[in-house]
Amino acid sequence: MKSSLLSCFILLTMTALAGCSTDAGSRFAARDTTVEYYRVFDIKTDAAREAVASAATEGLNRNVKEASIATPAGVEATDLPGHFKMADPASAAPGTAVDKSPSCEGASWTAKAAPKVRGGDNMNMVACLFPYKNGYHLDMYAVFTKPEGGWLSWPRRVGGMMLGTPEKFTETTMLDIVRSIRANTKAQVSLVEAKPNLPGTPWLEGGDAPLASTQTATGEASKP
Repeated sequence: MKSSLLSCFILLTMTALAGCSTDAGSRFAARDTTVEYYRVFDIKTDAAREAVASAATEGLNRNVKEASIATPAGVEATDLPGHFKMADPASAAPGTAVDKSPSCEGASWTAKAAPKVRGGDNMNMVACLFPYKNGYHLDMYAVFTKPEGGWLSWPRRVGGMMLGTPEKFTETTMLDIVRSIRANTKAQVSLVEAKPNLPGTPWLEGGDAPLASTQTATGEASKP
């Protein structure tokens, strides 16, 4: 009888330990998560196209110091606002890398950057200004990966609170482009689309305040 009870106790103990080991393993498993940001703003202004492009570049430079800026000549305003097109993975030749960044065909100002930001990897940002008869649409997209879980989860979280996160960097960079255009061209700005959701009207706030230097990417930006 005692032997039977002892065997049951040992079996239950081993089962519990195995369960704890499995829970701990899943809890501390490290993984990479892909994060995407998508913003579209409607901008109404009578300012010259060059002034709008310059303001957009100025806003980008507050946080991103290395970017490829283009202002194609001969771009005409359309009746309806343009929109960037996401890359089609199926269009790439077999064995070649797929460029997942959107194309800005029809835009009067484009910016592409790959800033190195604490807490995130492989960040790519694209912004496009599409002129139309009532103003502009500003389309912005960003994607990056970030590590999650693992034994460094808590130190990573504390570091994010002190030095900033890639999400905060992305949001502030996008908003500063909008804020600069609004401040420099006296534009009326409204949000058309946002992913993730953008509560409130933060583009109306802090137009002259750049992101903290601890979170700013390095390099030099080209200007139109």
